[in-house]
Amino acid sequence: MWSGSMSKLLCYLIILVSLNVLGQSEVLSSKNDKKLVGYWKGAEYDKITLVPKKYWTINREENGKYFIVFTSTKDCEVRVWNERGRWWINNGKFYKLNSRTGDLTVINYSFSGINEIFFSEKPSDAKIEDKDVFYFENLIDY
Repeated sequence: MWSGSMSKLLCYLIILVSLNVLGQSEVLSSKNDKKLVGYWKGAEYDKITLVPKKYWTINREENGKYFIVFTSTKDCEVRVWNERGRWWINNGKFYKLNSRTGDLTVINYSFSGINEIFFSEKPSDAKIEDKDVFYFENLIDY
């Protein structure tokens, strides 16, 4: 008798969790800017030498998932690593949640061309200063 009740309870719990997860993914995908979907490439530059420090290629999917491959070079040593997680847009800001570390990045974005995005910690109309974090991504045409 007890095992039958427990299995029904477990079944109801699984159904509730499944519905909750499906509902969340629908909410995330509906808040994505479709212009950000696709394969993009970017780079982070040294602010003094203007030499690229880090390169990446990112695939942002319409369902809110992303996958990035990073490459960096320092002292002739090449380092490659990747990251995956979820992304969404809320109140004009870009959110990126790393699924491995749980780190959440929140940054302003604007389109600076048809296939170019400008990301910055400051709003796009603010003056950029030396220590500010900013970068561009360009759409990769296949």
